[in-house]
Parts: sequence; C-alpha cells; structure tokens
Amino acid sequence: MPHGAKTWVEVSGSAVAHNISCLQASLGDQAGFCAVLKANAYGHDLALMTKLCVEQGVTRVAVDWIDEALLVKQLAPSMTVFLLGMTPDERLIDVVRHEFIQTVYDAETVHLLALQAAQIGKKAKVSLKAETGLNRQGLAPRQLDQLLDECVRLGDAIDVVAVGSHFASAEDPGHPANEAQLQAFQTAIERVQGRGFNPAYLHIACSAAAMIHPMSRFTMARVGIAMYGLWSSPELRRTVVLGKTAVDLQPALSWRTRIAQVKDVPSGSGVGYGATHVTNRPIRMAVLPIGYYDGMDRRMSNRSEVIIRGRKCQILGNICMNMCMVDVSAVPGVSRGDIATLIGRDGMHNISADDVASAIGTINYEVVTRINPLLPRVIC
Repeated sequence: MPHGAKTWVEVSGSAVAHNISCLQASLGDQAGFCAVLKANAYGHDLALMTKLCVEQGVTRVAVDWIDEALLVKQLAPSMTVFLLGMTPDERLIDVVRHEFIQTVYDAETVHLLALQAAQIGKKAKVSLKAETGLNRQGLAPRQLDQLLDECVRLGDAIDVVAVGSHFASAEDPGHPANEAQLQAFQTAIERVQGRGFNPAYLHIACSAAAMIHPMSRFTMARVGIAMYGLWSSPELRRTVVLGKTAVDLQPALSWRTRIAQVKDVPSGSGVGYGATHVTNRPIRMAVLPIGYYDGMDRRMSNRSEVIIRGRKCQILGNICMNMCMVDVSAVPGVSRGDIATLIGRDGMHNISADDVASAIGTINYEVVTRINPLLPRVIC
C-alpha cells in the first residue's frame, strides 16, 4: 500500500512477466512482440509498464498519442515506439525528431510529416493503415494506391517501415470476417511491396489473433489486453484452453481502498443519494473513500461487491463522487482502516475485472482503463 494513499492500484510484476513470456513463446520466431501501452497501459500505468517491459526485454511498444510516446522515450530511449492514433499537426515535428512510427491514413498527414522531416534533415517513419473491414481508421485499396504514389514522390522524406490493420472480430474464433480481413491485408501488403517498399513491420494481429490465428502474425503482433492477464472474450479463452495452447494468463491488476468509517444503520433507513437502497434490518455499514471520480462506474450501485477481511460485501445505494457504502454486517471485527478490494484477491475470494464488467454490462477493457490515472500505482 502506497504511504498515505486512500485508494490505489497494485500491478503484479510477476504476472506481467509471466504473461509476456507465455505470449512471446506462443509467437515463436515467426513474429516480433509489440506491447500495447495505450490508455495509460490499459489502466496499469504507462511509466510502470514501460519499466516492466524493459525488464522483460521488450523492444517495441505501441501507444495512442504523442505525449505517451514521449514518456516512453524518456524512460526507454532505445525503445521502438508506434503511434496508433492521430497526432495533431503541430506535434508532428516531435514524431519526426524522436523517430516514432506514425500510423497514417491520409495524404495530409504524410505531406506534413515530409515537410517537418525536410526541415530537420530526417526521414519520417510511417505505418500505412490499410482498411480491411473494421471501417475505422484506414485506407481503402484506391486510397492506398494514391497514398503510395505520394510516398514514392516524397521518398527522400518518408520511410514506409510498416503496414498495419486491425481485426473487427478476432476474439470470435469462427467469425467469417476474420478470413476476409486476412486476405484483404495480404492484398494490401502486395500493393505496398509492388511499389518498391519493403516494410519490416507487417501487423494486423491483436492479442486474440496472435493466440489463435497463426497466419495473422506476419512479422509483428500487437499484444495489449492479454499482456495484462485479461481475456478479450470468454469464447477466446475457451478456444485457447480447448486447444491446449500454452497460454495461461495471470491478471496483473488489483484495486484497493481502505475503510473510512464503520457505523450502525437502523432498519428502514435509506442509504445514499436517492435512497435507492433501504435497509430491511439493522446493519453494520462501512463507508469507503472511493467513488465514480476514482473510476467506479455508477452502474455498480446496488450490484457489485467488494472484499473485506476475506468476505464479500454488497455495495449499498448509489455510488457517490468520492465515496460508496457497503454492508459489512457479516465481517467480524471490521474496523476503520481495513482494506477493501474492488478488483483482486483477498483470502479465498476473488473479484475480477470480468466480474465487474458482467455486473454492469460492459467489457473488462473499460473497467480497467477507466480507473483514474491520478490514483497511485505500485508494483507488487
């Protein structure tokens, strides 16, 4: 527990190391491993996860935006950094100066990168984003051809080092779109190579695809959610287990707080804003100094649980901005300062990010990435 913290996140260094090792082994020599550290490393803390990646010998990471890339470069100067998201025009000079690999999907960005590169005497490194079926970022075949024409013309300033895309349904092993996207990506690669480019990084595989679609690995796989010990879907987990793949993920994140107050509440009392819970018996209640500002979803109100002294305790009433209330009637000796676990293990009980996601109708990605980045994170 960080000194003086009322709520905090613990990241298991051994779990991260285990997950990276398993995932790298599953890739074999076929594809390079790229750790995805966007969204504050999926809520695990960008600086902390950069340190752990360096310790595990990871040499490539992907982030969403320029400030994330700059922090990684400060902590790991030799790291190859991919920028997956949009970089504002006025920040493209930093992309070129620090040799980040910028994802591009329009001619305007390429032209501006080339201009900045010419000014400082460097080549801008780019990853062309091919549209293969997700219909988000990406270049349709005709647009890709046009952009390749521009890259040829700007050859002294633009270095096409990568071609990438992204699956829409990789976590659904039998989805027919997966094969169609794979074929579309292969066609895009041939278009790029046919114009004389030989990009080192060919990447469409995410965590799910990297584990169950060997043909999707090409020369690099972008591994995000699995590195943190979380499965992108129950279907994926079943497929990996049934296939006896040597990937046994260990969740790395635990989220804890400590009790601010313990009080007795009479029967028939409303709890919290709107009195959405009314006690039907006298109870012992604990107030926790954590709320939706910290990252708890208000849909957890009256639904989710926490663990205190090895016992699960129901959340009562609406979650407040900085506080929530739980029923501790069944917890012997509960007292002010006791630790409450929102995600993680305490004694014989465990609450996973998937448990929280299931209770509120969302996905584990959202649960962990919405934890307030200002909360302290510690390696444990």
